[in-house]
Amino acid sequence: MNRLKQITSWLIDSGTDPETVEPDARYVRFLNAAMLVFAGAQAPILPLLAVLGLWSQLVANLAALSLCGLGFWLNRRGRHLLAKAVFVGVVTANTVYFSWIFGSSAPTHLWLIPGAVLGVLAFKPSERWWAAALVVLSMVSFLVFEFAHLEMEPLVQQFADPANELWAARGSTVAAMALTLVLVNLMHQRFAVSETALSEEKAQSERLLRAILPDAVARQLRQTGTTPAVRHDDVSLLFADVVGFTPLAASMPAEQVVALLADVFARIDGLIARCGVEKIKTIGDAYMVAGGVPEFVPDHAERLAQCAFGMLEIMEQFNQESGHALQLRIGLHRGSAVAGVIGTTKFAYDLWGENVNLASRLESSGEAGRIQVSEAFRVGSQDTLAFEPRGEVVLKGVGATQTYWLTGPRDG
Repeated sequence: MNRLKQITSWLIDSGTDPETVEPDARYVRFLNAAMLVFAGAQAPILPLLAVLGLWSQLVANLAALSLCGLGFWLNRRGRHLLAKAVFVGVVTANTVYFSWIFGSSAPTHLWLIPGAVLGVLAFKPSERWWAAALVVLSMVSFLVFEFAHLEMEPLVQQFADPANELWAARGSTVAAMALTLVLVNLMHQRFAVSETALSEEKAQSERLLRAILPDAVARQLRQTGTTPAVRHDDVSLLFADVVGFTPLAASMPAEQVVALLADVFARIDGLIARCGVEKIKTIGDAYMVAGGVPEFVPDHAERLAQCAFGMLEIMEQFNQESGHALQLRIGLHRGSAVAGVIGTTKFAYDLWGENVNLASRLESSGEAGRIQVSEAFRVGSQDTLAFEPRGEVVLKGVGATQTYWLTGPRDG
């Protein structure tokens, strides 16, 4: 059984290779499968023709099988269009021949219906003129025989007993219907595979888009194709930088540096998702996060503070596991900002404005292992978070600025 399955799979896959694009490969496999079905349908017919002594008809069927073998050979050689034309043409011509010689003794012309179905299913949209020509040939032949069938005297006598002739006619009708259903089922399987592949590709695209853009922005981009910049009046901003990374990176191979940073940032990425804030970007060994974008939440500052403390814990745990002595320097600020997507390729969601620059300056002027925040952040969160005054700090491009250390949740 396994051997038969292997042979069948080899026959169906013939004419495809790893470089064949999947949609084309499915058409090739469909044609191979249809030729196998046609060959299988001849299995009970050939001995019946021999028993009835219909030798010329037996030769005609064997010739049709040989031409189908030619179609298979053409398919294997990459001549897919010619293989389709040969196979559909042979099926149609063979059915017309038997409909003509059997006349009213059997509704053999019904086999032209699966022939027309085959013409519809076997050709790609780019081959529609070939499909149209062969389908029209099948349907015109069917209509001719359908209207002339009862008046056509058979050229050969199949059965002496009318009852046997009736059963043979019924069998031919059932077989034509069964073959049509088999062909439609093959096409349905091809559609199912295509839909599954399309669904998987869509899911992968969704994952990639979500890895680049926030859910709300990605959804808007899918629906409208545009993502206009939006001004947010109240967002919280976090900048974090790995202290001690530059000298460490200079002493390590580039591959290890990248692996180290990827490990740290992967842990922070997981934290970001749990805190319900939005990762904006990484710049070298710096990490930017925002709360309250692209959709506002009342506790965005508290979420970002939780994220900041989580970052410090992650770095401490990383040092214990790796033996390094790295630390994070973190700055937090709160205020208005403009958010949006830049460019039409390689999308990037980002924030702009003076408050973004101020948050970055709070990070760069802070201390390792501590979280420096602005007056605006303290005022907006003093009911839930505890702070310690640091005093005035001169920020580049800003001047003397009152800052605070974030120490944890507020008691009570």
